[in-house]
Amino acid sequence: MSDLSRTAQGPTECHEIARLFPPMTAVEFEAFKANIAEHGLREPIWIHGGKIIDGRNRFLACSQLGIAPVYREWDGRGSLLEFVLSLNLHRRHLDESQRAMVAARIAGIRQGERTDLVEISTRLSQPQAAALVNVSRASVLLGRKVLEHGEGELIEAVERGAIAVSTAATLTQLAPEAQREVVNAVAENPHAATNAASEVRRQERIGKLIEAGTPSMAGELGRFALIYADPPWRYEHPISDSRHIENQYPTMALADICALPVAERALPDCVLLLWAPSSKLAEAVEVLSAWGFSYRTCAVWDKEVIGPGYFFRQQHELLLLAARGSPPAPAPSDRVASVIRSRRGAHSEKPQLVYEIIERMYPALPKLELFARRRREGWSAWGNQAAA
Repeated sequence: MSDLSRTAQGPTECHEIARLFPPMTAVEFEAFKANIAEHGLREPIWIHGGKIIDGRNRFLACSQLGIAPVYREWDGRGSLLEFVLSLNLHRRHLDESQRAMVAARIAGIRQGERTDLVEISTRLSQPQAAALVNVSRASVLLGRKVLEHGEGELIEAVERGAIAVSTAATLTQLAPEAQREVVNAVAENPHAATNAASEVRRQERIGKLIEAGTPSMAGELGRFALIYADPPWRYEHPISDSRHIENQYPTMALADICALPVAERALPDCVLLLWAPSSKLAEAVEVLSAWGFSYRTCAVWDKEVIGPGYFFRQQHELLLLAARGSPPAPAPSDRVASVIRSRRGAHSEKPQLVYEIIERMYPALPKLELFARRRREGWSAWGNQAAA
């Protein structure tokens, strides 16, 4: 809405207190103006000190319709701020975010700041502002963050109800141009702001995990946000003597695998990817628990070549994904299909494709591979076959 136009009748300048509340949208204003044209002006335009304190939309509508405005002077009793708040909060349907922005404005006066509101409320505290507008103090803090760090377009979007104040507060971490891009995107996709805010929070959590991770030192492993493990499972009943696993590499009993101090290598928020042959699924879940992780989901490796088996001839293996704490999920664009097709190679060797998938899902997280056969660039490794 444009600023008030000067006319020959009455005050035309808008008091700063009137700008605490967001103007109507163009659609709302046209409907409002049509109502005044049909029924006349039912509410007066309140003034004080030669300025409009409430009714700027009514003034504009009357000006455009050629209707003489009806003015009424505030009687000066009580608080002007509380008077104007009472008029607007009871008359207008403002959501929590819009009210939070009002509270944030009246709680944001600083010593020496030149503003008409100093006359009305000499530096209201945030709890006082929150109580006046009936919002939580947390909402006021979010509103202050938007006012202090948000671009004009972002502030305006919150005040007209297009973006929640909590979402906008997160978006203030973006560069100014990125903030404007998100606001523009909301016009076509109402979820654009929440999606962008989710990505900001995800990146923030990843950044904290990167900072918390400790790199491997000489003779000592660090702590990691992602652990990838292919345990040397022991089979009590080998499928065939020619493929006896002990002929390939030394295996470990379930109790020994569970006893490994993996939790000491994991950050409080950590992702674990654990290979589990279908016959070892129950044991694999037991290992997850012993290491301090909770099962979340799994992928299936289609080996494309059929193998031996007692009941089903095996052509697949499971890659279990578990979590400790609350690690961030991959970005939606980096989430891959749950079926991984790659032709089986040497005995027990897992596809190189899986490394690429993990690196796509979590490109920046510090990674550790347990039971590694060789070191991969950018990863730490532990295992009896891992090259130094």
